[in-house]
Amino acid sequence: MLHSFLIVLGQTLSLFIMIAVGFGMYKAKRITDTGAAQMTDLLLYAVTPCVVINAFNRQFDPHTALSIAIFAGVGAVFMTLSIIIGRVVYRKGEENARTVQQFAAAFSNCGFMGIPLAGAVCGEMGTLYASIFVVLFNLFQWTYGFAMMSGEKLSLRKAFINPCVMGLAAGLPIFLLSVNIPSPVENAVSMLAALNSPLAMIVIGTHLAKADLISTLKDTRCYFASLLRLVLMPAVIMPIIIAIPWLDNHQTITLSVMFGAPVAASCALFATKFRRDSTLASRLVAMSTLFSMATLPVLVSVVKTVIE
Repeated sequence: MLHSFLIVLGQTLSLFIMIAVGFGMYKAKRITDTGAAQMTDLLLYAVTPCVVINAFNRQFDPHTALSIAIFAGVGAVFMTLSIIIGRVVYRKGEENARTVQQFAAAFSNCGFMGIPLAGAVCGEMGTLYASIFVVLFNLFQWTYGFAMMSGEKLSLRKAFINPCVMGLAAGLPIFLLSVNIPSPVENAVSMLAALNSPLAMIVIGTHLAKADLISTLKDTRCYFASLLRLVLMPAVIMPIIIAIPWLDNHQTITLSVMFGAPVAASCALFATKFRRDSTLASRLVAMSTLFSMATLPVLVSVVKTVIE
């Protein structure tokens, strides 16, 4: 277990070093709010679709196709369970704060942090499965999450009109039909996909730099929310996932990363947009991201030790 922990810790530290670069660049005013927002758009609208397309750029294999379908089904079930847990735990309290806390419990930072770490731990299969999970995440976020934060009715249109699903729409036929992408296009997609880890970590660093960490550390609500997101939820979900016989090791480890990741950055974005408690949302993202540096290596190494 110690060996697995040290491997995952080293990979996690690499990601946090890149977060520190973003943090330092923002504090030094080398990255502005405008620059951070533009990098976020680059990630969402160009890099993330390329990550999904690149993950599916492989020869069709029936076993892989079945594995993807099983993984997607399991991911959807347990994401639903996360939503239920969030609603049960946060039943009371002021509406705007309660909504933010429910969103934070349900949605992890599986895109910006999950894909890089899953890829680092499990290689290209980890990136493939993580990309599938991020598609699920977007479907749930832009239906249930959007409706909860906005107070509007569920909209399936919003769920399917987003960059990640667009990437799936382009990538899935490439895999199913074993399409050979022209070399210049393939290289461009691959190079854009390679930007995901450093760019995502730098963006997270700018978000942390903007947070008032002193006030965050004084907000007791953030401690329980971080405990729920980083420890209690995985403690409930992962033993069940480990017991599922149809999942291989890469799938199980990837799911541990996805469900053990900190609060989704979109929690703060949605809270600001829909005038929820944006201060609380930003604090939840900041504190859970800091604490995940300790919890994620432990979680992933424990899961690796149990299943291997």
